Amino acid sequence: MNYETVFALAEPYLKRNDFGMPHTRRVFDLAKKNFEIPQELEELVFCSIIMHDIGGSTIQKQYEDGPAIAASILQKLGYDKSFVDEVCEIVRTHHDHSNNPSLAFRILYDSDKLVMFSTEEFPHYNSKPNFNWNQIVDLIYSEHARDLAKKLLQRRITEKTN
Repeated sequence: MNYETVFALAEPYLKRNDFGMPHTRRVFDLAKKNFEIPQELEELVFCSIIMHDIGGSTIQKQYEDGPAIAASILQKLGYDKSFVDEVCEIVRTHHDHSNNPSLAFRILYDSDKLVMFSTEEFPHYNSKPNFNWNQIVDLIYSEHARDLAKKLLQRRITEKTN
């Protein structure tokens, strides 16, 4: 699958978000670079990542409007109902921290948390009063991603003090 086609169809919706299309590309690239994604889950993971913030700039809008927008785009691309339903369920719940989520969900969730430590997004979150970076690290499912988050946090703090 050429994911650029999915990105192109999602772009008008993603532009409405605070971090917009660049955020989605960062999450996509983080997932690609930092997770071993089984081939049979690749399309589900990457389509879910591209669609995860498609509903709007608030979690409520993402949960309420995102699944219908994602379904419309994925149906245009010829995906079957089962696949579309899976992506929509991930979009509908992608900020929730459930106890036993699917691997595709965990990869999106962890990548979406890791992006908070990026040079582009860290200043936004770090400027919030009483923002708790350790709480974000603790929410990450994968031990590998938690370790990476800790390293990135240390790097951002060091950069800020230098």
